[in-house]
Amino acid sequence: MKQWFGLLTVLLVAVLMTGCGEKLTEDQLRANASDFESREQWKEAADMYARLVKAYPKSKRADETLYRLGVLYANNLKDYQKSVDAYRQLISKYPKSNYVIQSSFMIGYRYANDIKDFDNAKKYYQEFLKKWPAHELASSVKWELDHLGKDISELELQLGNPAPDAAEQK
Repeated sequence: MKQWFGLLTVLLVAVLMTGCGEKLTEDQLRANASDFESREQWKEAADMYARLVKAYPKSKRADETLYRLGVLYANNLKDYQKSVDAYRQLISKYPKSNYVIQSSFMIGYRYANDIKDFDNAKKYYQEFLKKWPAHELASSVKWELDHLGKDISELELQLGNPAPDAAEQK
């Protein structure tokens, strides 16, 4: 009986040590995520970025990591709701980040163009204009609001004014 108890204890300790594993450093996690991206293993890259944010929330690059995660979810995994969630988390946890304005825009954009939730798109776009009316993205936000819910193929786009003919100027 004592022998079984000792063997069971040794096995339990071995399983716990193997299961816990070694905690990777921030740089190791970031390198792993980047490596997964370079091999176009998007799910693994997203999982690694999410793990990085969770393990190192006070990192100087945590906001950048969340932004990258939002981009990856949308562009590579086509999981637009998770993209929005990453941007929201960035705004909530790092309100002074340089990525807040772009993330705010992207939330409205994802709702309008990918999720097709026009009520939320309108809400986030209006919040954007209220906070940053003079920002360079404000004109894009206004355009999005003016064309919300419309199919781009139905719009007559003005892609610039043609130069007037010399004959017309005379």
